[in-house]
Amino acid sequence: MIYSRPDRKCISHGKGGRRCRASGNFLIKRMDELKKGKVAALIVTYNRKAMLNECLGAVLSQTRPVDAVYIIDNTSTDGTPGDLVDKGFIDQELYPAGAPVEQVKIIPSPRGPENPVAIHYVRMHENAGGAGGFHEGISRCYDAGFDWFWMMDDDGYADENALSRLLESAEKNNLLFCGPLAVDREDAEALAFRPNSLRHVKNSAEAIKADATDGVIYDWITPFNGTLVSRKVIDKVGNIKKEMFIWGDEREYELRVQANGIRVGTIISAKHRHPARQGKRVQIMFGLFGRIIVRPADKVHIYYRNLGYLTAKYYGRKMMLKTLIRYTTYYLLNLRLDVKGLTGFYRYFIDGATDRYRLPPKRKD
Repeated sequence: MIYSRPDRKCISHGKGGRRCRASGNFLIKRMDELKKGKVAALIVTYNRKAMLNECLGAVLSQTRPVDAVYIIDNTSTDGTPGDLVDKGFIDQELYPAGAPVEQVKIIPSPRGPENPVAIHYVRMHENAGGAGGFHEGISRCYDAGFDWFWMMDDDGYADENALSRLLESAEKNNLLFCGPLAVDREDAEALAFRPNSLRHVKNSAEAIKADATDGVIYDWITPFNGTLVSRKVIDKVGNIKKEMFIWGDEREYELRVQANGIRVGTIISAKHRHPARQGKRVQIMFGLFGRIIVRPADKVHIYYRNLGYLTAKYYGRKMMLKTLIRYTTYYLLNLRLDVKGLTGFYRYFIDGATDRYRLPPKRKD
């Protein structure tokens, strides 16, 4: 079955779009109705067919079977469609023009023929980045009526009992936005991600348990690495901010969720294996002004714009001033009077801080 859909705005985020609203008793509704709700796994992929295959295998082997899998392909050029055909996940390759196209195939579950699963392969007509891919996937899962969206990139994979433990803890602790413990796929005893607030903890899955309460580390999560999201969250806060493309969309969504009174948490009994965080960090003024993250030159403008949006919307004026001082110092001192680079930083930072997104790549309504 192959079909395309026009753009949906009922849960879009941004200027001109409207959001579906929840009633006032949003947070006090019982979780019972979702305990046996339908779960759609949502995987965004781009040019990682081997990792995608590993991720898919893990999703389909869960002890609590998923009800559907949505694969959002951001125009992969590495043979991903053909590989999915060869492995029986889809029937034919898709190469749309102008709008995404979706193909659906029912396959038997590795857990047994009594649990068939629908594979929804969505081929994007252009690379929309992780943010655009998740936005498209959430829209389709939401329109299809699923109760839970299990979201992940293609470079990680879940332990076989991850979904069951996430659902169990979500129901027990009234969590509508929770995730597994992301561990290094090369070393399951080490963490793949650690926020600054937990830098005092030894980098090990065992040591971090001390920060958990009844198996949950509240107010910390690393989306979207096996993150379980209730459709009630979409009702409340809307969809992913798709124009962010990469680097910041997951953080923005987490902050938006928390700003709307929805508590987040990491379930330490659920594991998701992911490459360890990598990225170059540079000290400013020998560390006196802190550190900044250095991104690849061809995409750094995307990071700066999203940094501007996040800082202006969530971090306040004090952090805004600190950020401007850090990057000004970085370009003038660390990079020895790189005025062109500094000008580019200001342009994109302001473009994000004002939520315009008019510089390339531009916002698409």
